[in-house]
Amino acid sequence: MSEKLLELSHVTKRFGRVVIAEDLSLAVGAADAIGIVGPNGAGKTSLFGLISGDLSPDAGRVSLAGRTVTRLDAAARCRAGIGRTYQVPRPFAGMTVFENVLVAAQQGGGLRRKASYAAAGAALERTGIAGEANLPASRLGLLQRKRLEIARALATKPRLLLLDEVAGGLTDPEVTALVDIVRGINAEGIAVVWIEHVVRALTSFVTRLACLHAGQFVGDGAPAEVLASPRVREVYLGGDRGDQKS
Repeated sequence: MSEKLLELSHVTKRFGRVVIAEDLSLAVGAADAIGIVGPNGAGKTSLFGLISGDLSPDAGRVSLAGRTVTRLDAAARCRAGIGRTYQVPRPFAGMTVFENVLVAAQQGGGLRRKASYAAAGAALERTGIAGEANLPASRLGLLQRKRLEIARALATKPRLLLLDEVAGGLTDPEVTALVDIVRGINAEGIAVVWIEHVVRALTSFVTRLACLHAGQFVGDGAPAEVLASPRVREVYLGGDRGDQKS
């Protein structure tokens, strides 16, 4: 692992009797490419909520670049360098593609006029949708909406990018194109943590894979080793064969 960027230390979160995270610890290096897999309901998206500030832990600590951010809200963590996407892209349909990304740069990233325009333009270029900048977001197809979702997160100038199932619903060539985009982002020095059921997308890119089950990690290491683990196969691969094929 490269120099530590993010650290979750013994984080616990429950909603009544439902365990979201149980004494969960995770360290992410400044240039890491990490995949997160697990069955539905394992707590994967909730993990992102705990990292991004959408959820507050009941116990434990979250730190970014050595700074404790456990009690910071999502807006403050975004400005500190944590960008994220969501499973279902919900762009502002009445705005253009460029306006969507500009809003993210200004409101999410806290960038001022000149810097925000530059960040928005760079994000559109990086994700391959600069040619659609003046189109209403409502006219984009699924792949382009996924690209826009990534562009909005990139426009906040993150040090850590959290991707939540951005490959879902895409064809094989579209998945390959998306992986190339994410690989380029990571190569620029942005750490990536990617939740995904399209396992081939992860294994073609990440250098580390973690499997989450019932709010706890049951595997963490080299992708091939984690996927071959009897425990991982029991709780994830063996329990949902569709995840292997998707």
